[in-house]
Amino acid sequence: MIKMVLLTGFLGAGKTTMMQEILTAYSDKKTGVIVNEFGEINIDAKLIQKDGVQMAELSNGSIFCACIKDKFVDSLIELSYKDLDYLFIEASGLADPANMNQILNGIKNNVLNPYDYRGSICIIDGESFPELYEVLPAITSQLEFCGAAVINKGDLIDEQQLKEILEIIHGINPEVSTFVTSYCKVNVKEVVDGLTQNNKEARESSNTVSSRPTTFILKGLETVPYDRLETFLKEIVGDTYRIKGFAETDKGNIEISTVGKNIHLNSWEGPVERTEIVVISSVGFKMMSILTKAIREHLQGIVRL
Repeated sequence: MIKMVLLTGFLGAGKTTMMQEILTAYSDKKTGVIVNEFGEINIDAKLIQKDGVQMAELSNGSIFCACIKDKFVDSLIELSYKDLDYLFIEASGLADPANMNQILNGIKNNVLNPYDYRGSICIIDGESFPELYEVLPAITSQLEFCGAAVINKGDLIDEQQLKEILEIIHGINPEVSTFVTSYCKVNVKEVVDGLTQNNKEARESSNTVSSRPTTFILKGLETVPYDRLETFLKEIVGDTYRIKGFAETDKGNIEISTVGKNIHLNSWEGPVERTEIVVISSVGFKMMSILTKAIREHLQGIVRL
């Protein structure tokens, strides 16, 4: 049997960092990975690529939504024919995994090596969680159906904030195991091997074509001036859930990562064929106007939508 573990968590909570920690901890095992992104470009897959890991990239929607659920099913069936010990799945940030068991029941007669679904790990952004969980139903669902909750960015919250977060989490899921950390530096095997199957009854996912956030792709036409890129990001970040990608700048290659209004521009040692930036927002047409205006003012002729 192939042990299966799902990673959930809101945009920017630290799922990709946690996946990197997991793949390091289980480097002596035969592993497969499915990485799911809302946007058409799968940035996270580039961040976790490792030699010897069987990887499937599923983009442009949630794996729990009808929009790409068939592709998810096909990937699960295909990977069941591989010689794997573990399959780790990184869901997109607004994924609602309420129908995970329904999906697994639907494929059980089509797989070669059956899956042993161990459960899900929900990564919580300790800094922004109290503001987000009430307005984003998917976060509550992620907690409802998880077996372990990792409260990340613990260095950015105080004891009272942590107490309030734990009360909210255990109010949603009284049985869940919790871990507090920063940069997802946690005993990974304790989290993964300690998972127990969540017994909550499956239901239809709230992820639908109509409820999905809007994603925009910015592509570079030439080298981007670093300072102008930073100004551009500061102007648009307030209307986004998440911005991530890679840019070729006059100060070298960088990885772009924003959560809320926090902007991180990190040096990137790997190759960058061209600038590609994914912008995820809930405001749709308004965001198109904001991006068009900001590009015209700061990056005209350098990037395009």
